[in-house]
Amino acid sequence: MKLIDGKSKMGQKLEKWLPQHQRKSKQTEQQKKKFEESNQKRNQLPSAHDPETKLEGKIKKWFTAAEEGDRPLIIEERVSGAHRQILVITYHRAILFEAGFLGRLKDVSDKIWRQFVSVHLTEKIFSSSLRLRFFPYHDSISYHNPYKENSSVQEDDFKNWHLDRLNKEEARRVYAFLKDKELYWQEKRRQENIVQRKMPPMRPPGGGGGAPPPKKD
Repeated sequence: MKLIDGKSKMGQKLEKWLPQHQRKSKQTEQQKKKFEESNQKRNQLPSAHDPETKLEGKIKKWFTAAEEGDRPLIIEERVSGAHRQILVITYHRAILFEAGFLGRLKDVSDKIWRQFVSVHLTEKIFSSSLRLRFFPYHDSISYHNPYKENSSVQEDDFKNWHLDRLNKEEARRVYAFLKDKELYWQEKRRQENIVQRKMPPMRPPGGGGGAPPPKKD
């Protein structure tokens, strides 16, 4: 198996797919500064200094009180028809919109980050596609159904979002942001699962579950 040199064209291209904490720093201070600025731009939501687009202004009207100060990360499908999907990312949740006739928005679905499982990016010749997977339950801490004893989450149980015909550079930026989210919540669920396993089993109300009283002669 031939290893890819990080300085090669292919190595530099693959490096763009890595989460922020896994990317290599450059050798010179000037290159390092430029690299860190690029990472910061790719892995954060837009700042207050970034110009607000017309679409962002419409979408922010749908935000909750907790999201009023957020600048969302937005990516939309580039389709010629009337209907296209729009992915909106805030610090609190991910929202899937559908833009219909005359740009009217429809809130298709929204998920909090605790439900987020994974993101996959596929690059094509002229565009890219993103696939996001979510747990169906808000209180999932592992790959199991919290409402059924010893029941694992099946592949059909995951909620999937698929967006196609995306701008390639925008899709890479969204992918990098979501991959950091994916790795963060993987570790958080792992830690929570360890804590849960160490907790003593809960007994039913009324003191049930203990040893039966001794029989009287």
